Amino acid sequence: EMMELCLKECQLWNVITPTHIILITDKIPNALKESIEGFPYGCSMSLVALTPTTDVNNKAQAFLNSCNLKGKLYPGPVLGKDSVDRIFENIMLDNYSKFEAALWFGHQSTNVVISPSPDVSHLAGITLKPTPKTFPTTLKIHGFLPATDLHNPPYVSRHILLHSGSRSPVKITSKTPDLRVILNEGLRAKDCVAIVDLGMGWFGVVSSHLPKSERNLKKSNLVFSIIAPNAFSWLGNPNFLGLKRLVSADKQSNMPYKEAYSNSYDNKSGSGMVWIKSSTLKQNIMKVVRYAKRLPDKGSAMFLKELNKVRRSILFYGFTDMMDVLCQLLEKEKTPENSEILEGCIVQLRNELDPGKIIK
Repeated sequence: EMMELCLKECQLWNVITPTHIILITDKIPNALKESIEGFPYGCSMSLVALTPTTDVNNKAQAFLNSCNLKGKLYPGPVLGKDSVDRIFENIMLDNYSKFEAALWFGHQSTNVVISPSPDVSHLAGITLKPTPKTFPTTLKIHGFLPATDLHNPPYVSRHILLHSGSRSPVKITSKTPDLRVILNEGLRAKDCVAIVDLGMGWFGVVSSHLPKSERNLKKSNLVFSIIAPNAFSWLGNPNFLGLKRLVSADKQSNMPYKEAYSNSYDNKSGSGMVWIKSSTLKQNIMKVVRYAKRLPDKGSAMFLKELNKVRRSILFYGFTDMMDVLCQLLEKEKTPENSEILEGCIVQLRNELDPGKIIK
């Protein structure tokens, strides 16, 4: 149960975002090692052994080594308030120290806390691309892009930019607006994202995010996503992004540049990525079910059209389990009047695997 809770919490961020687990135990159960080994992402662990015996501490250290996790053993103290406080103060200093950076846009600047703290060693472990030796403490916004142009590039990790109480690198008065507030409101109103250069081909994307749980409160956060080199290749080399007005007039007519072919990851090029969102997948399936309810009196042509469209997508994507689900849904819609039509469709769905052929 503990590992399931950890997994759900980590999935809110990203399966490859660095994760830290604090395990407090007085023994090391055998089943726990199998649960840790099943984690699909890099994580570290602080293991607190409450039983102050050499044998338990040795087993705890051996457990950490066998799980191949980055971690540290905090030997069990003689239980007491002061000793337990010291243990957790050490854990906080080792793993939860604040990472502060200066966020710059033009002449405006503000100090922010990046949470959770970015881990450069983690970046080096998940890609063959060169990585910065240290994470920069100065984040300069180089420009903005419409969120629709950026689409949804694969990010390495996501962080929240929080307010820092430390002194800003520029002079601030009571009339100076907070850069975080300006960015948050501007990005949300214009549906844009800000681009930050992290060096060596790595980029950061600052965006305004409004969690579903807080939409009624209209309380959004600034989210900082770390993007690996060449992660949004459809925009070309990000180092060459610039203002259109800086390009000579005779070349502006050709902007933005369009390739002679359609990219498979371009949502605007067709229906190749219609199932990138789970809501779209559900709408397509339910549309087939709605038309099946109208059989045989009306809607047979539309039913076959939608059924073939969904079937073709299932076969192209390789979602064989989804084909079984679709057949089960059609089985439930059988009535004495439409059973012959639906049974014929179900047989063809299960036996005909050529996406070029249509169900009749």
